[in-house]
Amino acid sequence: MNYPKEMCLFLLQNKAIIEKENLIEQVEKVVFKAINQTIEKRIGPRNPWRSRFALVSGDEEGNEDTFFAPLEWPLKPNTNDLVGYQLWESEKDVNDYWLAHAFGLNGATLCFDFWMDARPGGPSKYKVKQRLEAFFNETEAIRKAGFHYHERGTLSLPFVMDAALVAEEYPDLKKSLAPVSTALETLLKVNPEFDKLVKEFLPLTKVGP
Repeated sequence: MNYPKEMCLFLLQNKAIIEKENLIEQVEKVVFKAINQTIEKRIGPRNPWRSRFALVSGDEEGNEDTFFAPLEWPLKPNTNDLVGYQLWESEKDVNDYWLAHAFGLNGATLCFDFWMDARPGGPSKYKVKQRLEAFFNETEAIRKAGFHYHERGTLSLPFVMDAALVAEEYPDLKKSLAPVSTALETLLKVNPEFDKLVKEFLPLTKVGP
């Protein structure tokens, strides 16, 4: 890979970081811990919702995503998630680090994804994808809110953080988290539209504990 001369000079001028191979991971974890806490602070007290807040910053194996959904939204028979919101990337395999998505590098961003999956006895993955695309096209409030239909079959609300402001505040992020809060408030404002879709398209019989 060819790196810009400025980056090479920065490395030479800051020799102490040469052996810090986990530097990006450390910064990334701090930033995403702050992002997850921002979401948890807003979603956590909302009852009844089920939620996890661990993307990148999670320490427990098997609990490494950030997900939230109303409790009444259905689960799969094995109690896995069937429908909900997740913190995700707008483009896969564009960047190597989640931190790059957070700063909008290479045209990729972070996003809140609304997604539905298939389950035995329910609509197929193809029908789910079809319905989501139709829902997007017919629901003006979703489009006005800034959601996009993604080819992977999700509805995505993109956002990016200001890297310069993150650097200014690091490690105690406050103002730099505003894009996260703004996107989340936008999502919650149109959540009733998504709730209508779930109730219309998926059986709301709760499966699992």
